[in-house]
Amino acid sequence: MRRQITVLALSLASACVAPGETSKHAAKEREAARGVRASELAPEKSALLKAYARGGPEWSHSRERALADPALAKFLVDNLVLELVRAQRALGSADQSRALRAYTRALEELVAMPDLATPVLVTLLEVADPVGATVAGIALEEIGRSAVEPLSALLLSEDVEPRRRAADLLGRLPHAGSHEAQVRALMVERMGAEPDWLARTALARAIGLRGSRDSDVIPWRQALQAGLLDHDPAVAQAASEGLVALGDERAIPVLIDVLERAARAGDYPRFQRAQHALVELSRAGEQPSVAAWRVWWAKREAETRH
Repeated sequence: MRRQITVLALSLASACVAPGETSKHAAKEREAARGVRASELAPEKSALLKAYARGGPEWSHSRERALADPALAKFLVDNLVLELVRAQRALGSADQSRALRAYTRALEELVAMPDLATPVLVTLLEVADPVGATVAGIALEEIGRSAVEPLSALLLSEDVEPRRRAADLLGRLPHAGSHEAQVRALMVERMGAEPDWLARTALARAIGLRGSRDSDVIPWRQALQAGLLDHDPAVAQAASEGLVALGDERAIPVLIDVLERAARAGDYPRFQRAQHALVELSRAGEQPSVAAWRVWWAKREAETRH
């Protein structure tokens, strides 16, 4: 955002959409995009960018004034996000140190205004190319808890890539406090309804991770237990890994049933996944047979009751 830089003050998301992007929003955004030189901007916007470039007390004062004006605040967030994406793309260039400073500063500014930045970053995650999506994900992860609920809405996107990206990122974001029950219900519902195997795989992993940070693990565990029988082996693998991450040993009886079913069907990969999950959850070491696992579990239940 130097004084001579060309800024894309409108349609920040479209600036990051790759050719061939399939999102229905992308085409509309590209049509609206246009380059604007700082000298062509309204005086207050041009002054804001110049203050950002100079930094220091002048920038602190200009930022406060901009945040009090909804139009200027939107302009500021849009351009901070664009600066973040530009800097990310330049990190491998000859001027890497300068790009890193620009990246770090823009990221810090966005994280400091989560209510304004989160909707823009979620939109960017939905429509951007991989570089833009990576940058949006990093910023949302830095924002943390307040980003969880807005991000979860992407699980209902018409396009599969935003659904996959959202599921993957939800696995890394913290507990959402009072909003966690709503997020949990949506993720569990989508695990059963998601048609794409890659998105289901991401959901299974995310469910295990989020469930491990929640006081109510039952819905998370039930969703993963159902995933053990998914027809896609990658999803079944992720569900097994999710149960290990969840750490709830009450999944053991279901895993034993899956172990037995896989043995009878000669499904060695599924058998191995169930066996591995049983060893991890039980901390008992590998058992020689399905029957041995059932004996172990019966003893474990008896110990728990006493």
